[in-house]
Amino acid sequence: MKSITILKYLLFISAVFTVLIFFIYHTSAWPLGLEALESLITFLSLIGFLISIQIFRNKLLTQENNISKGLLIGLLWTVEIGMNNIIQPRLPLRDHLDNIFWAIIAVLILFVSVQASYKTNKFSTGVFAGLFSGFASGAVACLTALTLILLGMHLLLTDAINIAEWKGLLNQEYYRNMSVYFAYQTMAGAIMHLIILGAVMGLLLGLIGGGIGKLSAHVRSKRNS
Repeated sequence: MKSITILKYLLFISAVFTVLIFFIYHTSAWPLGLEALESLITFLSLIGFLISIQIFRNKLLTQENNISKGLLIGLLWTVEIGMNNIIQPRLPLRDHLDNIFWAIIAVLILFVSVQASYKTNKFSTGVFAGLFSGFASGAVACLTALTLILLGMHLLLTDAINIAEWKGLLNQEYYRNMSVYFAYQTMAGAIMHLIILGAVMGLLLGLIGGGIGKLSAHVRSKRNS
């Protein structure tokens, strides 16, 4: 199965899961409120990305390799999310481990970008490599987080850090119960991984990696001439 097809499946399933979460977890303002808006924005974002990929599918064929690498990199996000919710390390260890995972993922995306730019001697190739590998990694993280809401809510409810956060929440009546609160907190984290830690971080690393790769290729050509 091609990596673009896998990416489309990830986005589609994430969109379906978003709708399911909205209908399962009700705040006192349901079907209105900020959580409804959050669900709508998440759903529309996922569908928008899905439609865009379908429209520009032929042009994206050149990004198959970068998307494949991004999907593999995204598995590190799955490991990180699983670690936080299954092993549930305490603070500040959890923060340190999160930072380590984030750094490794960032370095890998940067490497993909530098490598692509260096091989082609084009700055733009590195930028696109960073963007699409980052976006693909974020898609894996997004679906992982949404799956956690639907299939692993008991893990969220037994996390000591989450329990402490819930006890300190002033408007518990609005969320009705702890599961509703963390369903939408986790959904926010899911779309953040896709857009901010995925596409945006990938683009920024692509800009850096594209520059490094282009400069390195230029130095190589100078030495060979």
